[in-house]
Amino acid sequence: MKKGFIVGCLLFLVLNVLGAYSLDNTDISSIGSGSAGLALISAASSLANPAALYYRGIDNSSLYVSGSYNDTIVPSNFSNNEANPLLEAPISNFCVSFSGSNLALTFETKSSLTDRIVDIDGTSYVANSSTLFQLDWAVGTSTLAFGLSLRAVSYSERSPVEIRSDHLLGDYFVETILGKYETLEDESTISAGLGLLLNYDWFKMGVTSDSFAYSKGGNALAISSESLFKTLDWGFALSSPVYDRTNQLNLFKFEAAMDLCNIGDADTREVRFGADLKLQLLPYWSVSLKTGYRETKPTLTDFFAVVPSNGVHTLGLSVLLNRFSLDLACAIPLEWYIGTRNEDSSVAVTLAMSLSV
Repeated sequence: MKKGFIVGCLLFLVLNVLGAYSLDNTDISSIGSGSAGLALISAASSLANPAALYYRGIDNSSLYVSGSYNDTIVPSNFSNNEANPLLEAPISNFCVSFSGSNLALTFETKSSLTDRIVDIDGTSYVANSSTLFQLDWAVGTSTLAFGLSLRAVSYSERSPVEIRSDHLLGDYFVETILGKYETLEDESTISAGLGLLLNYDWFKMGVTSDSFAYSKGGNALAISSESLFKTLDWGFALSSPVYDRTNQLNLFKFEAAMDLCNIGDADTREVRFGADLKLQLLPYWSVSLKTGYRETKPTLTDFFAVVPSNGVHTLGLSVLLNRFSLDLACAIPLEWYIGTRNEDSSVAVTLAMSLSV
C-alpha cells in the first residue's frame, strides 16, 4: 500500500505537468467508446454510478489514481501561424479514490483554460479551477445494487493567465497549479445522487441521477424532482465472458454500451454509444480497440434521429499492464466526415493514465 501511494504521488506530478481532462463522472477508459458506461463495472465506475461500487469485488481497502490530458486541435491555429497552436483549451484533472467493499471516498481537482487570446509571443486565458469531494455508498444482492453519492464542489478563478511560447511547459505549470485563484463562493455546490444497477453476466442496466438533492452557494440543500429529472441517466451494456466454459481465458472480449444522459435537460441531453474489443493476453494484461458516438439531443424526440451537426465520433486505444493503464482517444465531429466543417472546427485528443493498488 505504501509503495502504491508513492507511485500515485509520482503519477500526480507527471500528470499535472502534462495537464489533464475532467471525465464528467465517467471512467477514463470509456472516452474512446463515447464515454458510455453507466452500466459497466470498472475501477472508476462508481464515479458514474455509485451502485457499481458493490460489484467491484474488493475485500480490502484500495487506492485508485487517475489523470489525463485533453486539448482540442484547431487546424486554423497552424495555418494562421498563431502562438501556442497546441494550447487551445487545455483542462487539467487529477483524481484519487480510496474504496472498500461498499464505501468510497474520492478527491478530484481540475483546472481549465478558456477564452483564448493570441498575442505576438504567447497566449492569454481565463483559468478556472474546481475541487470535488465525493462519498459513495452501495448495498445490494447478486443481481441488483443500490448506491448513494454525496458531492461537494468548490470553484475558483484566475485571470489573466499568460503562457509564453518559449516557456510553454513552465508557464503552464506555474500559472495553473502554483498560481493563486480567487474563490467563487456563490458557485460552490453540494448535491446528492443515487444509482441502481442490474447485473447479469452478459447484460447490465444502470439508472442514475446526479442531483436529486441540490444546493448552490449558501442556499439550503433541497430535494427537487425537477433536478432529479434533469440529471436522470439510463444505460445498458452487453458483454462477452472473460473465461470460457473450461475456465480458460478467452482471447477476445467484447463490450457494447448505450447511455441516455441528462434526459430532462434540453441543454445537456445526450445519447452515447460505445464498443470495446479487447485482446486478453493475460487476466490483467490486455489491449483494447474502442469506438463510439456521442450526440446532443435538444428535444426528446431527437433521441433516435441522427443530426450530423450535433454528433461526435470517438476512437480509442487502451493498454492494461497489471494495475497500470494507458489510454489514448480522440473525438472527431461528424461534420469532418460529411465535409461541412468550418475553420474553427476542432478534434479533441486525450491521453490518460490510471493506477489501481
